Amino acid sequence: MAKKFINVKNINMSKIKSFLRNPRVVTSATSWLIFIIALTLGYSGIELKYLIPVYILGIIIGGFFFAQEAIEKLFEKRRIGVELLMSVGIVGAAILGEWQEALLLVGLYSISEAIESYTTDKTRSAIRALMDLVPKKALVKRNGKEEIVSAEALKIGEIIIVRPGESIATDGVIKKGSASINQAVIAGESIPVFKKEGDQVFSGTINEDGVIEIEIAKTFQNNTIAKIIHLVEAAQKEKGRRQQMVEKFSYAFSPIVLGISVGIPFVLPFFGFSLMDSFVRAVTFVVAASPCAFAVSIPVAFASAMGTSARKGVLIKGGIYLEELADIKVIAFDKTGTLTTGKPKLINIVPLNHCSQEELLKIAGALAGRSTHPLDKAVQEYLDGKGIDAPICEDYQSIAGSGIKGSVGNQTYYLGSPFFFKQLGHSPESAKEFKELSVEGKTVVFVGTKEKIYGLLAIADTPRQEAKETISNLRALGVHSIMLTGDNKLVGESIGKELGVDSVLSELKPDDKVDRIKELKEKYQHVAMVGDGINDAPALAESPVGLAMGTAGTDAALEAANVAIMGDDLSKIPYAIKLSRFAKKIVFQNLIFSTILQVVAMVLAIFMFLSVSQILFIDEFGEVLVILNGLRLLNGRV
Repeated sequence: MAKKFINVKNINMSKIKSFLRNPRVVTSATSWLIFIIALTLGYSGIELKYLIPVYILGIIIGGFFFAQEAIEKLFEKRRIGVELLMSVGIVGAAILGEWQEALLLVGLYSISEAIESYTTDKTRSAIRALMDLVPKKALVKRNGKEEIVSAEALKIGEIIIVRPGESIATDGVIKKGSASINQAVIAGESIPVFKKEGDQVFSGTINEDGVIEIEIAKTFQNNTIAKIIHLVEAAQKEKGRRQQMVEKFSYAFSPIVLGISVGIPFVLPFFGFSLMDSFVRAVTFVVAASPCAFAVSIPVAFASAMGTSARKGVLIKGGIYLEELADIKVIAFDKTGTLTTGKPKLINIVPLNHCSQEELLKIAGALAGRSTHPLDKAVQEYLDGKGIDAPICEDYQSIAGSGIKGSVGNQTYYLGSPFFFKQLGHSPESAKEFKELSVEGKTVVFVGTKEKIYGLLAIADTPRQEAKETISNLRALGVHSIMLTGDNKLVGESIGKELGVDSVLSELKPDDKVDRIKELKEKYQHVAMVGDGINDAPALAESPVGLAMGTAGTDAALEAANVAIMGDDLSKIPYAIKLSRFAKKIVFQNLIFSTILQVVAMVLAIFMFLSVSQILFIDEFGEVLVILNGLRLLNGRV
């Protein structure tokens, strides 16, 4: 039972502080607190006249920001929005003495405003996370000397020196040296790529081993990371334009309601009504037309669905993404770290030339035990898992980007790439096993001496345990799956075939992934992207719905995405889609019901078939039904 309680140590206080720093969140929460206090005091027997100041305080605090926005739209943009209609409705309810209704309207509307504001703030931090990838300083050759300068001061054509473990400050071409470059940050490749003189390298990538000299090809302001930032910003602005379409209804509805309410006191006296009676009818109409049930229809249902999804490990950042998720027709998956674990593992062990498997593993383990290279770590982890003790390696030497040299006993052994063994005088490509494993998309390393090859080891990134079942479940929901990867075609197609995805697109850089997402949007309209790396951030931002792998995902991917899969469990994606479809169904029911109720209430208000209190009762009754219908989503059943 203890496992069900929240571990306070795991609570991210910085996230809580960030949440509370948003003024709209604070004012909305405060208005609800005041509403509860006033309601409690009222039920305890305190007269309404003593509670009016409390209600006024709650209305001022909770309604401050949307009332301010209503005034700004009215006088600066010459627009009448829902904010103004809600403000007039709240004032009208207060004039009629319905203080609880007035404050309740404030609380309900301020919730949606707070959620939108907080989500906007969070997406902006994606840019800061991206910029942190690139080192702020670099070691550059100038006037025959080496000096450390600001990365922003680097000029095209200058030579920078990058040592093992350092990040590359900007894009360029290697002029001297060779090294294994970890490009996961840019291309999403699971295994470091060997780079030599003449090869291009990118900002933010990491030099794993050798010392290299790079001629700068792009300035700090125009490098690959800067381009990624631009792509994220552009995609986020496009989303903002699409969201403006939602406001068109309010710009048409609100002026009509206000126009009718203003016209009532002038028209009704011609039909024999007194001026006071006409004014009461006008105020009653505004109160009746204030879209209480209509306004609650979407927030309650979506808040319930998002709360449920959060409990199930899927954090959805807003109702607009929940609704879009329900219409998804195709999902594009990043490969490394998303469909796969992102950690190379030793898959195949092939002894050659009469060498036993145990002997091959011990030699490889002795050499790999001294290395920090990801491929060598895969060998170490395999031996540790099998409980195999490797002998001690003497005279260890790492040959940058190629392999390892070391002595075991009185014999010198080598472990490395086919290119490395070709330099030793062997013909590794002629091995039948090498060709077969390479076709499967695996990285092959050889073990041997200058005289003989003892065997080869095949290392590969492995699929997540739940990936295949997830793809199958998505297909059952009518959702196509496409894999996008920066890896080569052999690796991509091998993993794609194993998982059963509908299509594989390989050798893609960040801007290529964005282009593919744009093409998918043109074809399918409703598209989602799932990724975990910085290289995925632009595609996540470009996609109508971006889903980031929450635990392993980088900060930039999480912030650029609209949905975070907490715990890195892909099986939660089909559930999220089913939940969103159920939520959309609930919202449709609520909107139809609340619209009919709204029309009926306005008609009754105009012709005064019912009193103000009766109209308010109908309004509250509608709200209760809408809320109860929305709360059906809390049980998590889909």
